[in-house]
Amino acid sequence: MLEEVAPHSGQDDLPAFLRQSGEMGELIAAHDWSQSELGPIAGWSASLKSAVSMILAATPAMALLCGRQGLLIYNRGYAEVCGKRHPAILGSSVLAAWPEAAEFNGHVLDVCLGGESLTYHDTPLTLTRNGFPEQTWFDLNYSPLRDEDGNIIAVFAVVSEVTSLHLAQDELHSKQERFSHALSAAGVIGIWDWHFDTDLMFTDARFADFYSVDATRASTGAPRAEFDAHVHPDDRAYVEEETQRVAASGGDLSIEHRLIGRDGSVRWVMVRGTGFPDADGQPARLSGAAVEITNRKKAEEARRLLIRELHHRIKNTFAVIAGMVTMTARSAADVGEMADVLRGRLVALAAAHELIRPAITAEVGHTEQTTLADLFTAILTPHLYSPEQFTLTAPPVEIGVTAATSLALVLHELATNAAKYGALSTSKGRLDVTVRCDETKLELDWIESGGPSVSGPPRHQGFGSRLASMSIVGQLAGSIDFQWKETGLDARLVMSRERLAR
Repeated sequence: MLEEVAPHSGQDDLPAFLRQSGEMGELIAAHDWSQSELGPIAGWSASLKSAVSMILAATPAMALLCGRQGLLIYNRGYAEVCGKRHPAILGSSVLAAWPEAAEFNGHVLDVCLGGESLTYHDTPLTLTRNGFPEQTWFDLNYSPLRDEDGNIIAVFAVVSEVTSLHLAQDELHSKQERFSHALSAAGVIGIWDWHFDTDLMFTDARFADFYSVDATRASTGAPRAEFDAHVHPDDRAYVEEETQRVAASGGDLSIEHRLIGRDGSVRWVMVRGTGFPDADGQPARLSGAAVEITNRKKAEEARRLLIRELHHRIKNTFAVIAGMVTMTARSAADVGEMADVLRGRLVALAAAHELIRPAITAEVGHTEQTTLADLFTAILTPHLYSPEQFTLTAPPVEIGVTAATSLALVLHELATNAAKYGALSTSKGRLDVTVRCDETKLELDWIESGGPSVSGPPRHQGFGSRLASMSIVGQLAGSIDFQWKETGLDARLVMSRERLAR
């Protein structure tokens, strides 16, 4: 609010150019200009009077910076910008009126009184206009004002405060940033809006990038076909059926499908959307968000595989135990010896399965490490007729617990097959394992001999073989190669040293 001032003798007593200009006209008329470089109002030039009359009639904030000192004459809009400094600064130098911005205003006077104009957009200024410093922003335009003879007599200023707009934009940016962080924390890829009438999708940049669509086009609307083009071929029919059903019914969308990335990678995404009707209640658009669930799908697949492995292991365990009983009975001299030997082998078998247990039950939190030699001992002991059947030539290699569970699955599969069909199925068979390693990889040669003659690879790749391949390739970043020789199986395993340490 502008301060109330003592009324002038009346509008009719004001100079003609100040009449009908309200409170500001009265303030200007009441000010003692005789001591300033402008002199008494009666002596002002027609150009100055006309400019004053013009700004007083205007609604936007305007001011005149008159003479070399930049004496302030302004309208009601500018008075509101001044806050509590009005009306004290009326008629004072702009340099003294705004000491905190003296350098800025000094530059304005020098340039504009020299005949040039200045324009500023979204300019920050710290002003003390209400008794405390405020951070403000302005759009400012300054131009020279000339009299009838072409002489520059003032600087004409148009002032537009944009502080509230600037703060609103900052707040919007902060909210968008917080929203983006919240989406990221929730695992959300991005958000989307599908308009049925145009079949256009409006999305944020992250959603567009995930679907391999140009982000700029997606922000202004890209055909839905561009997004669907990257849906996995096996999932397209399902995705189309569900989206069309929702478009027709106006209900909610809830689907999971695969995407083919620009690099050919396959990722899983969960899409959720809510339908919105038009003014007539008909389905008009669908909006929602998408979450990447690739890791979840991989974990689910791994868990399914491990559950199958558990069943597989249970069956194998009974088969191994039956074989142990038969093998022990043949070599034991009496029942007591058979019981002792069989008990020891069963304990060793349990120790091997204890290494496998964390992988099957997805246990975490294990930080201990084991050695490659300990791993082989735990896995192979239950399958040997005698310790002499097995030799390990290897440098000391520590295996992390996570890697040990993966490698234990592989070794257990190899050992079980050797005990069932290979070198360890007979007391005359041998297994020789040689390990070589450098800083990046470990190579392991598994060589069986002395067992039943091998006619070639199995006709079908068993589940255990596929599990072994998944463990070596997927978990240990390596490879596994089988050579089915007449003398027995030769297998070469290559694994990452970095993965083995985990």
